[in-house]
Amino acid sequence: MTDIFISYKSEDRARVKPLVDALVAEGLTVWWDVHIEGGAAWRESIRSNLDAAACVIVVWSEASVGPAGYFVQDEAARAERRGVFLPVAIDEVEPPLGFGQDQALKLVDWRGGRRDPYFMDVLATARAIVAGGPRPRPMAPARSAARRRRPWPATLTIVAGLLAVMAGAAWFGAPAPLCRSIGLSCGSGARVADNSIAVLPFANFSGDPSQDYFSDGLSEELINALTRLETIKVVGRTSAFTFKGTRESSAQIGARLGVAYLLDGSVRRQGQTVRVSADLVEADTGVEKWAQTYDRPMRDIFQIQGDIAGLVADALRVRIVKGAGAASSAGGTTNPVALDAYLRARAIQNKAGDEASFRAALTEIGAALAADPNYAMAHAMRARLMLFIADTFAEGDAVRALSEEGLAEARRAVALAPDLALAQSTLGAANAQRLNIAEARIPFENSLRLGPGDASILQSYGSFESAIGRGDLGLPALKRAAALDPLNASVARYLGIGYYLSRRYRETMVAMRAALALRPGMPLAHSYLGASLIETKDLAGARAEFQREPLDWARQTGLAVVALRRGDRPAADIALAALRKPGDDGTFYQQAEVLAQSGDLDGAVAALDHAYAARDAGLLQAPADPLLDPLRGRPGFQKLLHRLGMV
Repeated sequence: MTDIFISYKSEDRARVKPLVDALVAEGLTVWWDVHIEGGAAWRESIRSNLDAAACVIVVWSEASVGPAGYFVQDEAARAERRGVFLPVAIDEVEPPLGFGQDQALKLVDWRGGRRDPYFMDVLATARAIVAGGPRPRPMAPARSAARRRRPWPATLTIVAGLLAVMAGAAWFGAPAPLCRSIGLSCGSGARVADNSIAVLPFANFSGDPSQDYFSDGLSEELINALTRLETIKVVGRTSAFTFKGTRESSAQIGARLGVAYLLDGSVRRQGQTVRVSADLVEADTGVEKWAQTYDRPMRDIFQIQGDIAGLVADALRVRIVKGAGAASSAGGTTNPVALDAYLRARAIQNKAGDEASFRAALTEIGAALAADPNYAMAHAMRARLMLFIADTFAEGDAVRALSEEGLAEARRAVALAPDLALAQSTLGAANAQRLNIAEARIPFENSLRLGPGDASILQSYGSFESAIGRGDLGLPALKRAAALDPLNASVARYLGIGYYLSRRYRETMVAMRAALALRPGMPLAHSYLGASLIETKDLAGARAEFQREPLDWARQTGLAVVALRRGDRPAADIALAALRKPGDDGTFYQQAEVLAQSGDLDGAVAALDHAYAARDAGLLQAPADPLLDPLRGRPGFQKLLHRLGMV
């Protein structure tokens, strides 16, 4: 069965074609009279296709509503009797007599953009009719009579644009103070770079929701491919995926993300065949720069990714840096089975919350490496999963074993693909987690050189440099990450931590409040807010923030320090005792912070030595941690920093 039959007046063919092209690009099958073969019984062909279609779009225009449009009106009546009638107006006309009760969706002045809100209403309604479900309420704003009759003066158009952006920022955007804290212009006056783009999550048109991992994964792969083209500014995955399943217009999305272009599309996968439809649109207008559909065997998915990246580069008129093509494929695979397992693992990881789910991702990564043992990106992911499980869930000997295996996997990834930024960043993280600071520096620096436009790479590098006391290097990277991934609460939090370790407490509070606005209750955000309020002498505010902190060890540490600053030693002792749970060797660093603030400097150094023996990754912050300032001149503390490779 055909999804959609298009009924229209032949004079309107050139105006109807963009609608047909857009619907096909969205994965729908469309029949219109250009499909009638020469010599065919055209009346019977039209009738049979009209009666077989799941949805009939009737295009009302000046030509089709008049006496000469009786064929269109007859087809409309036939579709209305079947309950599959969808009227769409391309001119400002009244529908013919008998059809006024069916409100037509407006495509007047539509220029072909698939992110245009008026087309999105048509698309959503057509899909609902095809699926046999209820019709959605139109979301696009009603057009005023004044706007229909004549173009607005330029000044009024600008005012309307400013109001639209301001309304979007109030409800959707990252808080303006965060923009200011990273040195960006905020609001409607901000200049958008011509080479900026966001890859929106491609829609899954496979008819199977379990295939979402594949369409999402393809979108992420395209983000990665474009990120490696250094002359393009690419929005990070978290911010781009904020719009999955939404019906925001291209202008709204572009304003929120601060980009000039959007790459959108769909994926239909059936067996070993895949159809990928992609289109590049100007964000502020919704006008398409180009649209392309690929029907290929699964083994060609890698070529499709490369073709789309090349088309984007051409459309944005950017120069592809010599060697970028090779870099874009570094660390990947040409094995469809390995890629499929890798995308499954990444989908699980993105949603994981407990140890079982992270281990399920490990299982899928194992399948990817079984299919392609030289898949460097899979080795890097396996390393990261192991390091995370070791740091978050494992206990005793399992921590060291997982950390060592994670380090070995990271080294394997770098050996296979030394030009893969993710592999270098993972090796840096693996060494840092094991407190091999000197050995972490070079791979982190390599990752920045190889992935200067990747928000996740920038976040990892910036966090490392800020932690070890090199905020002059770390903060610019963290600011860049926040600019590339403005709706990512994690990036905002790490930026806030970087500010805190650089003693920039007011900016810390701005970033942490931005993180909490994006993700209320985010772990550690209230804690660093409280720590900054301590340093600005607002002890009551600090105590309130620590009480909101969901992580017990962070909450107790903060409450102990607040009590000490207020001279309430009994309350501090109670909080410190809560950190000294029998058998728990994971809070030695926090105990050292409290002891340093209490004046027990020998006890604080001893606690740090215990933390080092336990390989507590919290020690990474020791060179810059304001709470350890009382220890700076102690020989024992300097000896510890030397053992860490920080002096």
